[in-house]
Amino acid sequence: MNKNKDQIIANAFSEIRDFYDQHGRIPIRREREAINTIARRYFGTWNNFIAAAGYQPNVKKTTAQITERLFKMVHDFYQLHGRIPMRREFTRKNGTICKYFGSWNKFIAAVGYEPNSRRVPSKMKLKNSLLQYYLKHQKVPTIGDCRAKNGLYNHLSYFTHFGLNSWPDVLEYVGLRPYFRITTMTDAEAKEEVINLIKKHKIKYGKTYEKLKPENFPSLWYLKEKFGWNNLCYMAGTKIPVTKFSVKDHYLNLKKNTSKPTAKELAKKMKISPSGIVWNLNQPLNDFILSIGHEPAHKTPTRCKLTKKQLAELYKTKSLAHGYPNGMPRDKLQELTGYSRDIYEKRFFSMNGLRLVCHFKLAFRGGKKYSEEELRDILNKPPYRNHR
Repeated sequence: MNKNKDQIIANAFSEIRDFYDQHGRIPIRREREAINTIARRYFGTWNNFIAAAGYQPNVKKTTAQITERLFKMVHDFYQLHGRIPMRREFTRKNGTICKYFGSWNKFIAAVGYEPNSRRVPSKMKLKNSLLQYYLKHQKVPTIGDCRAKNGLYNHLSYFTHFGLNSWPDVLEYVGLRPYFRITTMTDAEAKEEVINLIKKHKIKYGKTYEKLKPENFPSLWYLKEKFGWNNLCYMAGTKIPVTKFSVKDHYLNLKKNTSKPTAKELAKKMKISPSGIVWNLNQPLNDFILSIGHEPAHKTPTRCKLTKKQLAELYKTKSLAHGYPNGMPRDKLQELTGYSRDIYEKRFFSMNGLRLVCHFKLAFRGGKKYSEEELRDILNKPPYRNHR
């Protein structure tokens, strides 16, 4: 162990001791992510590092211990406040509660209390409230009527749950005739005017239409219900219907100019994203191209199923068989072993890491030069990803 490594570990131990002196406990891993990197590199796991520092690692609690502690917290809260807690008052424990009980209300019932009634109304309750108001008062409700004393919810609740942004749309959604509609057009006139507007501004998306439409034009929801937004775009020519037949036709037209059209070229031709084509076809684009009897421009590289040991043995065997006593060069890897340089460097960090495993002489040609000891430390480090 070199001096630099000793100093790094000593500093990490010192920080753990300072934390313990300050808080009276050892830190959990996420409280010291910087030290966690050092712990994983030199000790393998966080608990091994804590044990090496001279402390007792935290032991994973059983389900019974966890539930007992959660139940006690709820009982203590009830004794203090005279009511059961709301979910937002237990935010830090919400993940644990959902993991072991499924939902907040199931957890409260398991403790032995009556859960609070669900305050979020369903679409059916919202719809029925408007219909009941109409039957009772014999008039269509306005936004000003949306009060609890009238048996109605806040108007924003209707907008949010129905996915609308105007009150006439809400009334039409539940089957009531709106007291006004901001358009004087007939259905045929509205269809023609909207198609002309879409053509003029080359509109593809509903949000763009809502920004550009004049005041007397029908709402987006009305167009979706009456004509279908995509159908209007198809008629205006801003979108192309994506079916297996249309994709095949566009692909064959592109193939006349280029031998193997790429997915990006096909998507540009059809005025849609590559993922949109895949979603509509319900299969990978390469599979579809193969099904119509053509070869795709790009293929997914063959996955290496060999273990690290088998891959190193393959490299060593092929190198010696083809007259490379110190390992074959990088440009020969694909040709002689069937696997690219990227696969080897991902498994062994670098070509020198591969040579070290195969007991070949290291080659230093530029860039950072790692010693044998540094390479061994890197190769022995457990593979993990630091999620942040």
